[in-house]
Amino acid sequence: MSAWRDYFVDLVRYHAWADEVLFAELDKLSDAQRKQDHGLFFRSIHHSVDHLLLVNRVWLGRLSGEPIVPDFKTIQVEDWQALKQGLRDSLAAMAAWLGGQDESWFGKDVSFTASNGKLNTLPATAVLTHMLTHFNHHRGQVSTAITQLGGSAPEMDYLYYLRSQTAQTPI
Repeated sequence: MSAWRDYFVDLVRYHAWADEVLFAELDKLSDAQRKQDHGLFFRSIHHSVDHLLLVNRVWLGRLSGEPIVPDFKTIQVEDWQALKQGLRDSLAAMAAWLGGQDESWFGKDVSFTASNGKLNTLPATAVLTHMLTHFNHHRGQVSTAITQLGGSAPEMDYLYYLRSQTAQTPI
């Protein structure tokens, strides 16, 4: 058993689950509603979800030694169905990559070039914690936009994920 590996793989699986919960609400919206400016950091719901995909790809590239240069200003995937599938596939790739690391990797430092061009070195666990909490930040923004459009805020807390894995009834 690898405590760190299992922990972070589980968190990636949680994010995949939370995305599906979010997608269920977002699929009720029109494409125009997902693409309109809601005042989010990336303006629209669509661009915010696109950012989640790009961020996951960026971090997987940095961690695996195959970095990509991100363009956070441009939407990478315009089609909603393709965007959802891209995020699913990217998170599955992250879970598989992390699952292939031995415990010693999680105790190492990771060096990477940040989007501002500066070289950074941080513990692998700090990088993963940042990456995985960053998803919550943007899903929260998207959830707010859903409620502004009259929809329901989805329950995406980690406890709901755990209960879904054991078929327990949420609070």
